[in-house]
Amino acid sequence: MRELKKILVPVDFSESSVAAVEYAIYLAGKFGASIRVLHVYDPPYYVGDVLVQAPGRPGMPMNEYIREQALVRLDEMVARIAGTSTVPVTRDLVSGVPHQVILAQAKEEDADAIVMGTHGRRGLSHLIMGSVAQQVARQAPCPVIIVRGDEAPAG
Repeated sequence: MRELKKILVPVDFSESSVAAVEYAIYLAGKFGASIRVLHVYDPPYYVGDVLVQAPGRPGMPMNEYIREQALVRLDEMVARIAGTSTVPVTRDLVSGVPHQVILAQAKEEDADAIVMGTHGRRGLSHLIMGSVAQQVARQAPCPVIIVRGDEAPAG
């Protein structure tokens, strides 16, 4: 059985990813593991050179704005974790196709487990959108724990 020391937690800032972070903190506390919170953003290539104008700031390319906003949200999430837990937490922001980046990052850092949320889509939206969690679970180099947004650890 693999020892649980490194847990990768991909997040999209949804309720289900917050639940996944909470579950990862619970597991990390039980096993003395560290957590790496990862957000993968898929920049919209179709927007071209569109500039975003925010009040009091110069215009910036849409892709830069999306990255900046994702980094702010990721830092806020990690700060909340760090404020409520003694579990070692790092964070990373990467652009690309989410399931591909998650799988590559899990291999690269030799993660012992991946804990991630799922939206629980069904029917047509699941058929069209697919499931990042499902794609990761099928191909991951380590165990994957999938947490729904309404699940919480039993502490």
